[in-house]
Amino acid sequence: MNDPGSGLIVTGLRKSFGALEIIKGVELSVAKGERHAVIGPNGAGKSTLFHLITGRFPASDGRIELDGTDITGWSAHQIFRAGLARSFQVTSLFPKLSVFENLRCGAMRNFGAGVSVFRLLDGFRPLAEQAERTMEALGLTHRRHVAAGSLAYAEQRALEIGVAIAGGAHTILLDEPTAGMSRTETERAVALIRKVTEGRTLVMIEHDLGVVFDLADRISVLADGKVIASGPPDQVRGDAAVRTAYLGAAAEVLT
Repeated sequence: MNDPGSGLIVTGLRKSFGALEIIKGVELSVAKGERHAVIGPNGAGKSTLFHLITGRFPASDGRIELDGTDITGWSAHQIFRAGLARSFQVTSLFPKLSVFENLRCGAMRNFGAGVSVFRLLDGFRPLAEQAERTMEALGLTHRRHVAAGSLAYAEQRALEIGVAIAGGAHTILLDEPTAGMSRTETERAVALIRKVTEGRTLVMIEHDLGVVFDLADRISVLADGKVIASGPPDQVRGDAAVRTAYLGAAAEVLT
């Protein structure tokens, strides 16, 4: 469990679009350094929840805390500067820049607003060193000069995670990091995520329940805009409400 002032804490979070309420009082507690999965059927509100946490959507009500600081109402840029980074279902890289250049751009957050583009282009060494370290951790050193848009899909997803890590984020939100991957690519992605998020707080949306039960320390289940269960994988696996939410093919993974 979280102790006050650590990790990510969401309390009474609500979001309405006109008369339609999508997020209905979500309570979520993610301990610092924990790997936490948010699962649920399509339309449950998972991506909307991530949009709220990262400042892309304003909350209608409720509170979001990051390491003890109330970030409710902060802009996406302010939240990113506070150390929370997110990857999307669709990659958001600079496709014409190389692997190294993408990582170097990501590393700029680590060095504050005083680092200008001109200093970056002038060879500001700490940026390059951070990019090099991250590239090595990702296993992409051999792809250093390749344009991000030319990478294989799984490599692009790995690079996107690397950009967040290079920027010094201590809390990472991943939106379906293994979507569209083969089983072999998924296994490699899980190993990479486990490696590069060591010591960081990870929250991920993931439909592949095999990945969820392999990677997550704790799981929260979102259904109809509310968290219906939260706890360790074995506890969630045996929850009757969770099994009801996953009636159909996905429920077989819970057996």
